[in-house]
Amino acid sequence: MNAPRIALLGSLILSFLALLFASSEDEYVAGEALVTFKPNVPSITATTTLNKNSIELAETYDKISMHQQRVVGLVRNRQMTTPQLIQTLKADPNVETAEPNYIRHVFAPPPNDTDFSKLWGLLNTGQGVNGTTGTSGADINFIPAWKRSRQTTNGVVVGIVDTGIDLTHPDLTANIWVNPGEIPGNGIDDDGDGYIDDVNGYNFANGNGSVTDSGYHGTHVAGTAGAIGKNHAGVIGVNDHAKILPLKVSSDGNSMTTSAIIAAYNYAITLKQRGVNIVALNASFGGGSPTTADQNAIAALASAGIVLCAAAGNSATNNDSAPFYPASYPATNIISVAAFDQNYGLSSFSNYGLTTVDLAAPGTNIYSTEPLSMVTARISSITVGTSNYQTKPLTYSGTTPATGLTANIRSCGLGNPADFPSNVRGNIALIQRGTLDFSVKVTNAMNAGAIAAIIYDNTGNSLDAVTWTLSTAGAWIPSMQVTQADGASLLTKLSFSGNVLSTPDPTLAYQFLNGTSMATPHVTAAVAFAAMNFPTDSLSQRIARILTHTTPTPSLSGKMTTGGRLNLLGIVDTDNDGLPDWWEIDYFGNLTKTGTQDSDGDRFNNLAEFLSGTSPTNPSSYLAITESFRGTGAAANHFTIGFPSVQDTSYQILWSADLMNWSTLGTTILGTGSLIEVVDQNALSTASKRFYRLYPIPE
Repeated sequence: MNAPRIALLGSLILSFLALLFASSEDEYVAGEALVTFKPNVPSITATTTLNKNSIELAETYDKISMHQQRVVGLVRNRQMTTPQLIQTLKADPNVETAEPNYIRHVFAPPPNDTDFSKLWGLLNTGQGVNGTTGTSGADINFIPAWKRSRQTTNGVVVGIVDTGIDLTHPDLTANIWVNPGEIPGNGIDDDGDGYIDDVNGYNFANGNGSVTDSGYHGTHVAGTAGAIGKNHAGVIGVNDHAKILPLKVSSDGNSMTTSAIIAAYNYAITLKQRGVNIVALNASFGGGSPTTADQNAIAALASAGIVLCAAAGNSATNNDSAPFYPASYPATNIISVAAFDQNYGLSSFSNYGLTTVDLAAPGTNIYSTEPLSMVTARISSITVGTSNYQTKPLTYSGTTPATGLTANIRSCGLGNPADFPSNVRGNIALIQRGTLDFSVKVTNAMNAGAIAAIIYDNTGNSLDAVTWTLSTAGAWIPSMQVTQADGASLLTKLSFSGNVLSTPDPTLAYQFLNGTSMATPHVTAAVAFAAMNFPTDSLSQRIARILTHTTPTPSLSGKMTTGGRLNLLGIVDTDNDGLPDWWEIDYFGNLTKTGTQDSDGDRFNNLAEFLSGTSPTNPSSYLAITESFRGTGAAANHFTIGFPSVQDTSYQILWSADLMNWSTLGTTILGTGSLIEVVDQNALSTASKRFYRLYPIPE
């Protein structure tokens, strides 16, 4: 929530750093404008006003219009220049404001390089990341915060207003929001919300339901906010319990119009009013000129209870004197985000502003998800029955689904048009190398209806050191290279079906990027974290939880309103007593208790009760061993003890033969949320008596 801003007079042009921004001037869509009509001007009058000047009302924003009690929309006349169009509109007494449809830009440098240890912003132990050694503690207190979080998610959703998202990325797929009322691909607005096939969100750049990333920026942002956690792969998002709503506003992977952005806001409000628990939108983009329409749309988001987390910009300038929008709008629901680095410093590229930028979040060397389409390395195989064949994809070859393509294999000679049998359609073509270029062979296979092609060598029994190529990029079917011997073997298996697999290696679908674009989703996820733990908070209370509990950082002092960096732990434990606020309120109704107190007199203090998942107000509720039994047969010397556990809480069991000297039994145990059994294999072979002690391990 920004401090009061000084109003911007006239039109400003920011000088963006060439390395970080795509343009050094304001850009807008020629012949288009964002228009707001005066109060009490009905839609029919607005349309008549426009028609008399041959101006088309291209789009209206119903939720924002309702909020403003004015008709707000996008208008168009391709025969006019934008200044002429705006001049014509402003001359009409029914028009309140007319503004260019500015083009905004994402701002991140080109991709540079390639799980948890790389996420220094979540846990900084001073490790080296991407060639830079960090300083221990320069992070957002991710681990202790999540140890104090509620287990429920409350169905929180965050919208990523960006270039789209790769829905197929294995570290994102399960966390993508799904519209339960929409049937995929039927071309019908099944749920009646005004958007056809909005199964996973919507594409406001092209007006359809395809939200596939047009570049890489949105996928990276989405991974930082909500990549799947604890799946033994890749990265974890700052809030892996949140659902990600793709709001695509760019068709080229970089630029986006204000009208598309406003349409995305309008859609988010529509979903919110339908009951989708959208708590925040991520705006990792910006530009140098404000519009009233944009500002009004953000105000409508505020009325709907949606926080807008906005990147402060990457030109290393002061937003107090050179505003950057939307981050610089004086809106109560905007959190403006700068970037800090691995050593507590303000990132060298980051904008700042004592009155206009709120806090900083990790923004340098941020490792996150990358679209699979950008990964050149492939996982490839050919399987027929129990036989597996070594293979290499041809350069520019098409890809298969993650499970491959299964069909019958048909012999197609040297790949001449006449060599393809009619039954190759819908099946896999097996072609010998020779005579024709690979591209010609595969083109002929495609023309014959084959869904994949295997080309076997005509000499030697090893794959060439140089990969065969289809010469140019195109819409090729999966095309694989095998040896002469394997080709001969496949010819003996034409009565079998085979599986061809050629898919980008998902373990390589990650990259490092820098920018306030990368910092912002940390805060967007933090808003969702606050909403999970305190679902009844108002919008202003939710924002205050974040901004009034940042970690003071000397390099940020005087550079932003809080003078600090994002502190996830401060959101959930505002009084820093080791007990989460929500737990204290649930049990005591206030925050007056401490972790060292034993409120119910059961010899377990409040912190131990929290860690154990037991009640601090019921003396009969405490952590205890709930089952024990001796083994039988070969395990007769074994003794098993069991206890209920809280997910992600660590436990330790001690044993003693005399109640004086205690030793640890095994290693630290991580709670699963259910009963845990631990076996002491030496219990009855080394002593006549054995005593056990169980306790949860604090931070």
